This record gives sequence, C-alpha cells and structure tokens, in this order.
Amino acid sequence: MGFAVEDVPIITAYKGVRKVAAGYYGEDLVFWPGRAFKISPAVSGKALWDLDEDGPLTLSTVGSWEIIPGPEFAGVVDMNGPGGSSGGLGASAATNGGAGSATTFGTLSGGPGAPSNGAITNTATSGGAGGTASGGDTNTAGSAGTAGTTNGFSNGTGGSGGASPNGGATRTGPTASGGGGGGDNQAGIAGNTPGGGAAGGARWSNVSSGTRRYIGGGGGGARCIKTYSAGDLPMSPITIVVSDSGAAGTGDYAAGAKGAAGRVVIT
Repeated sequence: MGFAVEDVPIITAYKGVRKVAAGYYGEDLVFWPGRAFKISPAVSGKALWDLDEDGPLTLSTVGSWEIIPGPEFAGVVDMNGPGGSSGGLGASAATNGGAGSATTFGTLSGGPGAPSNGAITNTATSGGAGGTASGGDTNTAGSAGTAGTTNGFSNGTGGSGGASPNGGATRTGPTASGGGGGGDNQAGIAGNTPGGGAAGGARWSNVSSGTRRYIGGGGGGARCIKTYSAGDLPMSPITIVVSDSGAAGTGDYAAGAKGAAGRVVIT
C-alpha cells in the first residue's frame, strides 16, 4: 500500500524536503538517506554518497570537492594536513623546502608541517615544526622533523620527517659515509602518507677538508577531528580541500623530498 504526498509531513527546517520512513526526498525527487550527502565531482562514480551503504569516504588525492549534507546527516570528519618538504644540499646552490597549505573541511583546518632549509655550507639544519589544527573537537599538532646529525668522523645522517597523528609515520633520514674526495650524496626521502614529513638528505666526504651537510626533516601535518550530529550542518555547500606539500628543495649535490599529501576521511 502506498501513501499520498499530503500524508508525508514537510520538515519545516528544510524547505522542500519531505520525510519518509527510511530517509528524505528533496525538491528534485532524489531519495536522500539519513547519512548521505551529495558530492561534486563524483567519487567512484557516485554523486550521492551514503555512509551507511557505501562505507567511509576517503579523499587522499590532492584536490577539492563540494558536498551538500542531507537533512539529518551525522558523521565524523577526520583529516590530516600535508607534511613538510625537506631542503636540498649543494656546493654553491641549494633551495629550502617549499611551504604547503592546510587541508580543510569548511572551517576545519589541518595545517601543514613546516619545511626544512637547505644548505651550501658545512652545517646541520633544523627540522621543520609540526603543523597545527583548528576548528575540531580534537586538534592535534604534527610531530616536528628532527635536525640532521653528524656521527663523529665517519658519517652523517639527514633528519627524520615528522609523523602526522594517526597518519604517516616518521620517515628516517639517509646516512652518507665515505665517498673519498668526491663525497657521498644522499637525497631526501618522501614523507609517509598521509601527512608525513620528508626526511632530509646528507653529504659526507671523508677527506680532512671534506664537505659535510646534514639536512633536517620536514614537520608532520596536523590532525583535526570533528563529530557532527543530525542537524548540525545546514543543507548548503561545504568545500573540502585535500592539500599538497610544498616543493622539494633542490641542490647541486642532492635534492630534498616532498612531504606527503593530506587526507580527509568521513565516517
């Protein structure tokens, strides 16, 4: 047995949305389950994502999306900012790691880890600071990258990239050793996904006047978590941005590396 339109009450808080037992119909007559939202561009061919039917939505590719929550959408947004990139090392030319930008969900922000500097002199550069988050119920900073180190008169190691909470783990830096007059050059290593900072590179020359550089690692991206109950979010567009790290540093000995991109998960 069916029902007449007049038997279905209008939900006054949401103009033109009619409630049925298992969800809602919008003005466009598209059925909208209780924990669903429209998303553009579509993900896996779906322009309407239902958390109860389709499972969690994971966005881990750099880009932007727009969602419109359903009338009684409820869920948890958990996101990581991108990791910091590491600087390059050189004899006469080296650049710092580039700065990334925050991963965002509306007003929520998971900040990027800071990059590390490059070097053209015998030095150990500092690691980048961990990113910071805002707007969530829980805002957790990423771990800082560590400075590059020298191990006596035998070798040197690039700094570790910082971890992103519940995301990319610490990335250990490479060790340069020996190399004679030509030196041993080790490039930085990309951060672990999502949001891990890149490890710094290192150079070691074992001659008495050898060139030695030890580059710090990038900081880890921050984590932001927010729980939404039914009715917390209006039926209006919310922009999601999954951000990238900045560019890896360059150098005429060896390049740095990029931090890992951010991520947004809705459950």
